[in-house]
Amino acid sequence: MSKPVYFQMHCHSRNSVNRLSGEGVFHRHIWPLERVIVRRLMNTTDKLIKLASYSGVDLIAITDHNTVTQSKNERIIQGEEWGQRKGHANFINIMESIDPEAGFFRNKNPEHPKSFTEAANDARQQGGFVSINHPFKSDKWLWGRESLNLADAIEIWNGTWNEENEKALNLWQDLLASGMRIFATGGSDFHVKFRDKIYSPLVAFENVNSSKESILSSLSKGRFSVVKDPMSPLVFLREDMSYAIFNPNEKMEMITISRDQRWINRSPPPTGYVKEKNLEGFVRVELWDSGSPLSFSNPVFL
Repeated sequence: MSKPVYFQMHCHSRNSVNRLSGEGVFHRHIWPLERVIVRRLMNTTDKLIKLASYSGVDLIAITDHNTVTQSKNERIIQGEEWGQRKGHANFINIMESIDPEAGFFRNKNPEHPKSFTEAANDARQQGGFVSINHPFKSDKWLWGRESLNLADAIEIWNGTWNEENEKALNLWQDLLASGMRIFATGGSDFHVKFRDKIYSPLVAFENVNSSKESILSSLSKGRFSVVKDPMSPLVFLREDMSYAIFNPNEKMEMITISRDQRWINRSPPPTGYVKEKNLEGFVRVELWDSGSPLSFSNPVFL
């Protein structure tokens, strides 16, 4: 099996501190100084690439708040974390910034404010991949369930695994069971080195090279998995129902999930086929170790 390609699709440079972002605002009276300090603590694009390389990450998407950071680096895919007061979405592979629905600061409104519907359509016209970010964090998704039909994916794993991520995982399963074809993503939401890990979680690809074109093609088709980090067990599920596990360990268990059923294999071989019967709607697989997630495949739709 060829080595997987690891992609961090949710991280921020210091350009996230900008006129349409509230990044670095913590206190009412001293926030201007706070913004200066936070910007200095955050990283340049070159530094992000170095951090990623050191951590075993092949490519990164820089998703600064409400702006596109321009880069010609072959290991950077341009993007934007869009949104202000009603939740955030990642637009991956766009060239021009898309304004949020409102500004953060008084008297600093966007020139062309856009609803999520307008923004998602704009992103698609630019060739972008649309993912709903951390739908249950404090800045949770408030555009309504119908808006999820405009997305390619939902971020089920943001930063350290917690109850908010578990809710996002359950929402994704519910959407799939309802018949929606939507993928799952994961991302570090990396801001500063001493707090965040640029390598955890990630998305990973099988049988691709590390070119932007190859990654973006597989991303659009849902041919990728979510994984804890480059050293973690990682599972891929293929169209022919075969699966492959990279970096397996003895304690992991594999869960096969369909619309209304799930099966647990406590000693899965590193390669094999999903052989469960009466599968309906879709099938996907997860890897867990003692109650902690390791990897999630995207679904094969039946």
